[in-house]
Amino acid sequence: MKFTVTEWHQVASIKTYEIDESDAEEIFGSMQRLREIISHQDQQMWGGMEPEGDEPTEEESDSFWEYTYNSDYDREDDWWTDRKGGYDVTVKVEED
Repeated sequence: MKFTVTEWHQVASIKTYEIDESDAEEIFGSMQRLREIISHQDQQMWGGMEPEGDEPTEEESDSFWEYTYNSDYDREDDWWTDRKGGYDVTVKVEED
């Protein structure tokens, strides 16, 4: 008999980007404006940033998210349900 056990996990993917000042100036106007745009995005529950400067325009927000989708980053995955439990498990017998 062959059977499968499936664990249903949740993972937090932490993506770290590094942008140099000349790219930030070209895309966002300045490094300070990029920081302001970031500060208006959803923040972590603890230790998040307080909003700075003017709220980003729709165009600035789109540029920020486009940058994150098209740029290289370092990625670290935290499979927190694997460490702390709290995940569902299903079992299935495979048909012969």
